[in-house]
Order: sequence, then C-alpha cells, then structure tokens
Amino acid sequence: MFSKTSHFGIALGFVLITSFVLQYKLNVHTDPKNVYSLAMFPVMAVFMIVAIIKVSRKEEPFSIREGLKTGIGVILLGSLMLWIYMIVHASYIETDFVDKLAVVAKNDLKENSDFTDEKIQESIKFLKSNYKFSIFIENVFKSLLSGFFFSLLASLAIKSKIFTNPKNPV
Repeated sequence: MFSKTSHFGIALGFVLITSFVLQYKLNVHTDPKNVYSLAMFPVMAVFMIVAIIKVSRKEEPFSIREGLKTGIGVILLGSLMLWIYMIVHASYIETDFVDKLAVVAKNDLKENSDFTDEKIQESIKFLKSNYKFSIFIENVFKSLLSGFFFSLLASLAIKSKIFTNPKNPV
C-alpha cells in the first residue's frame, strides 16, 4: 500500500507544484478568484481514486480503512510537497509573496463588515509573522478534509462492487 501511496503522492506533488509555477508565471497565484486552484480539485481526486483502485486490486481483501489510508496518504504527500515549495518560493524566489498575500487578505477582510480596522491590522500582522503556518492551514489542512471525503466515497464505491474485483468480499 505504501508504494502506491508514495508513487501517486509524489506525482500529485509535482503536478501541484507545476500548477503553482504556471500560476506564478501568469501572475495569478495570489488572485482569490483563481480558476486554476479549482481546476486542481478534480486532478487531486483522480490521483486519489486511481491509487485506491490500484490498492484494491491486490491479493488481500480490500477494506474501507485501506482506501482511506491510501487516499489521505496521497493527498497528504502531494500537499506537503506543495507547502514546502511555497515556503521556498516565498523565501527565495518571490520575497514579496507574503506581502501580496497580506494585501489579498486585507481586501477580503474589508469586504466583511464584522472586522474593524484594528482587527484587520492584527490579522495581517499575524499572517505576516506566521505565514508558514497560514500557508500550511490553507493548503494541507483543506486538502486533507477534501481528501478524506473523496477517499471515503471511492472506498465505499469499491467496497460496494461498483468496480468489480472478485477478491474484495462484501
């Protein structure tokens, strides 16, 4: 199981990094209405589902637990690779990346009437001082949540014999 997870996770990580570099080249990587980020959702789902299907075709019986471990492992490895690249990108390639993210966050917070100027300034200061953690939450944690649901649905579909495999008992 681990080899399938690592192969698909590393491949997904490279696809996510390539997508981020493409967004950077097009100068839309800080745009909150970025279409490329939404386009990567189905790509991540395909990587997870294919990895789960590959694991389900092994000799031992397939369980939903194995499917969840595989899917979450793939998305975790891919999103961790993207997070590390984003930290390197912010530190060495585009040193004003965090400032650009702060401007986008400030504009988003201004649209919400619940935030005063003081709270907005505190939030921006927190973002700038803890940008590594903020990027982690934004990418890895959200990917894990979506990965859990994609993996669960794919595992349930395989277990219910939508994808027939005689070695998987009901």
